Amino acid sequence: MKIGSFRGRPSKKHMLWTQRGNQNATKRFDDQLFKRWVGHHGFDFDKQMRIDHDRADESRTQFRCVFKWGRRKGKRVEIGGKEVELEGQKTPKNFIEIDSQGYARVKAGSVEDIYNIVEMRYDGAALLIKTAGGEKKKLDGKKLS
Repeated sequence: MKIGSFRGRPSKKHMLWTQRGNQNATKRFDDQLFKRWVGHHGFDFDKQMRIDHDRADESRTQFRCVFKWGRRKGKRVEIGGKEVELEGQKTPKNFIEIDSQGYARVKAGSVEDIYNIVEMRYDGAALLIKTAGGEKKKLDGKKLS
């Protein structure tokens, strides 16, 4: 996938699209448009390089939009005969995370899936997604936040 590329964009609202060439297809991702869309709607944006073993065995750049944060409960453990309370940490509850190959992890409440995205555009606060399998998904940021 080419990141930050605008060639062959189907519309100004497309953040990720697949450009068909002579022999192959190339995914293109406008990470800056994604980041601006996230900020415009008051969601949280994060970009980091890490391994997600459900999508690949190598490290990839991850672009994440967090719609809603949750909190993990603290835990009491015993260390050397002393009882210690480990503080809970803030974790994303509802999010979409797109890696540099166009695979996305989507989590909404207790449901979590991996999609091979071939097209993604926005309609207001919603992301409209088309997968390689032909599925169409809508992530309504207002409902998920």
